[in-house]
Amino acid sequence: MPRLLRVATLAALLILGCGGDGLRRVPVKGQVTAKGSPVSNATVSFMPADGTKGEGGIGSTDAAGMYTLIGSRRGDVGVVPGKYSVRISRFINRDGTLLPSDAKWADFPNAIESVPAPYSLPDSKFFVTVPDSGGTLDIPIPVKLIGAK
Repeated sequence: MPRLLRVATLAALLILGCGGDGLRRVPVKGQVTAKGSPVSNATVSFMPADGTKGEGGIGSTDAAGMYTLIGSRRGDVGVVPGKYSVRISRFINRDGTLLPSDAKWADFPNAIESVPAPYSLPDSKFFVTVPDSGGTLDIPIPVKLIGAK
């Protein structure tokens, strides 16, 4: 019976992702602001650039504009240190009311992006470098958002 317990434990660890892809991830959090005001209900995406390994990370901002990244595919906390292209996306209805960060396009086909380009573009040219220790990376957008109430 102890052998069966060891096999079951090992199987559970493999299923949960222990061992993973061998890449070291560091925690990353911060605040997104636009012209100094917190950006709530936004999706923050870090996409690897210039040879940075890993799948990148994604997070959502709270009412104070705070986010914490998780791996965009595996669900790991944090990202691999390196250079990332950053995309900030937040949708609003045509009347300016804010949509939740998890809103689906199919449910709101007339929604518009409230974060101006280039910060909201999938191929954003806005870059940050995640240091070896991770930490706090605030994202100050130097422009006003479009029509959010």
